[in-house]
Amino acid sequence: MATATEAPASITAEGPTSHTQNQEAALAKLREPFQPNQISKLPKITCGKCSKARYKECESHKKQKCDVCNSKITSAHMHLDYVGHAELTGRLLEADPLWTWEPLAFDAEGLPKFDHNGGLWIRLTVAGHERLGYGDAQGKTGPNAIKEAIGDALRNAGMRFGAALNLWSKTEMDEAVAEKENLAVQPSREDRLEDLYSLMQKRWGHLEGLRAVKVQVGEESFHESQVQDASGTMRLFGELIDDRIRELVQAEKREDFLRRVRNGWETVNGNEASLAEAKVKGFLDLEVPAGPDKVPTRIETLLTDRIEELRKPGNAERSAA
Repeated sequence: MATATEAPASITAEGPTSHTQNQEAALAKLREPFQPNQISKLPKITCGKCSKARYKECESHKKQKCDVCNSKITSAHMHLDYVGHAELTGRLLEADPLWTWEPLAFDAEGLPKFDHNGGLWIRLTVAGHERLGYGDAQGKTGPNAIKEAIGDALRNAGMRFGAALNLWSKTEMDEAVAEKENLAVQPSREDRLEDLYSLMQKRWGHLEGLRAVKVQVGEESFHESQVQDASGTMRLFGELIDDRIRELVQAEKREDFLRRVRNGWETVNGNEASLAEAKVKGFLDLEVPAGPDKVPTRIETLLTDRIEELRKPGNAERSAA
């Protein structure tokens, strides 16, 4: 009689585990105050004109070296106390050496999925307990944006456990005061247009994010305002966003098509179906890197060659199998 293989135990099984015996002590450790040398100073500009200026200084405030945060920044700034990624990680390890986090959603490539604002929702697990957190890249781009969003999400989720809660309370109060001061002056139409244009640039690669910007542009009647595109040519703001949305939609369609090509690559039927789809959707002239040298090749040529290759006697038998 064949021996049945026992299913592995669930990683989410209820009950205490070796690292959650002292849950109360672990959670209490997270709430301990951080030492002064573990707290950093984050500069935040408090002048609206400085924030909007190209070089982050206005006629009333000039940049200078700050002795507190060691940054060269406009004199109109304040300091927010915060705990960095490394310090929070150290505290999590002290509380629970087996702590972990995971994104709430994954994209088609199996990577953490960011929302249309470029933010990331995560689930932080410490001593068998879970808390949600949200982080964003604070305007950064590229790989640094991903790392910044993860660190910000961990700090946000850690705060739900009580980590650096006193700093969060003070920071939020300071930010509220600064925001109130900035809102005391109603922004002009020119300033608002610049804000929306900057928001469009930040969300240039996010389809849903750009659609949200498009709605704002329409609601505030900026659709026919003149702005510059990447080449420096003046364009209607609404048309520029519409063109970019069409580009992203087309890019998504191409990626979906190429994913189906990869899935059907090993069979004649699969490649014939991909070739037929390419004809219908106008992808025959789409060039993709092919071969060891990654030479750009038309998708029609690539699929036709692949079908002929699979139909050769030896390959046909393997394909049928």
